[in-house]
Amino acid sequence: MKRFLLAAVLSLVVAPLAAQQWSRLERGDHPITVSASGIVVSADTLRFGPPPNRRWRIAVTYLAPEGARVKAGDVLARFDGSGTDDRIRSLSADLNAKRSELESLLETQASELEDAKVRLAAARSAADKAARKAAADAELFASLEYRKLLEEREITKELYEFEQQRIALAERVRDAKKAELEADIRRLESELAGAQRELESFTITAPRDGLVIIGVDREGQKLDVNEQVNPGMIVVELANEDELVIQAEVPEFAANRVRPGQDVIITIEAAGGSQLAGKVLDVGSVVRRQSRFSQAMVLDVTVSLPDTLVAELRSGMTAKLDIEVDTQRNALALPDAALQYRAGKPGVVVRGDGWRPVVLGRVSGGMHIIEQGLEPGEEVAL
Repeated sequence: MKRFLLAAVLSLVVAPLAAQQWSRLERGDHPITVSASGIVVSADTLRFGPPPNRRWRIAVTYLAPEGARVKAGDVLARFDGSGTDDRIRSLSADLNAKRSELESLLETQASELEDAKVRLAAARSAADKAARKAAADAELFASLEYRKLLEEREITKELYEFEQQRIALAERVRDAKKAELEADIRRLESELAGAQRELESFTITAPRDGLVIIGVDREGQKLDVNEQVNPGMIVVELANEDELVIQAEVPEFAANRVRPGQDVIITIEAAGGSQLAGKVLDVGSVVRRQSRFSQAMVLDVTVSLPDTLVAELRSGMTAKLDIEVDTQRNALALPDAALQYRAGKPGVVVRGDGWRPVVLGRVSGGMHIIEQGLEPGEEVAL
């Protein structure tokens, strides 16, 4: 019985040791990495905000569904244009009234012009007649009668000249009235065209095919129909899914170590969790707060994706990144899975020696460089 119990105890001790996985440490060149998190986004995104209008804030009356794939010409968003619609009706009514007034003025002026021509012809006829009479031989008339003919000639001549002046003045008045009405019509036409363009701008259509991404308010919440928006806000985005990158945030302490062109190891769980190769495309110029409600400081980094996998990815997928910022030459690297902390100190289980404290160095993509505590050739438990 005692032998049976001893065998059972030994089996409980030996079995875990036999099943334990061990990793042999060897010196080598290891990339030093900076860990970051990011999200798959489009590198070619069109952003649309509220249209210019006479009010500071305007209500959203329609939004395309988040994540919808739209075609060129599809409606992305609409805004409340009731005020502009009322203005268009008012301007249209004023324009029609001015056009009718101009038509009536032209008819009246045409009639006045005909009457003026008749009066001018009559004055000219009278003046010509008086001139002919006064041109006769003075001896044929009595002295008094002849003077009357001369006076009549002068009076009819003055009346003719006055009629000519009156017609010229009347023509200038007619031209001024006509020009004033035409100016009012042009002004109303311009205002009406501007109001119509403004009303058309209240409907945003897709200039190309793409993926719809709804904007957020100042609290970070997705916008919805009937919400009020103001200039400067992004209401909707149209992403080109054929050009995807990763937009990541690097912690502030590592910001000065990240440069364009550095290699990146990308892990996207939604795409199978396999490791992908990328490069740093762009690094932000300033460190910023991570969000309105977070005190963490981060630096924006843009990372490329393999062209062969872009078709399998979607905007919004989260990614884990290991950015290679340096290389540690001829160093020992310990897998993170081997670390065991005791009393807050890092250590590892060494084959044949048990737990041993170690001094950790820089991070190397899921591993840590060992500064002290281990030698090449030793095996550690995973």
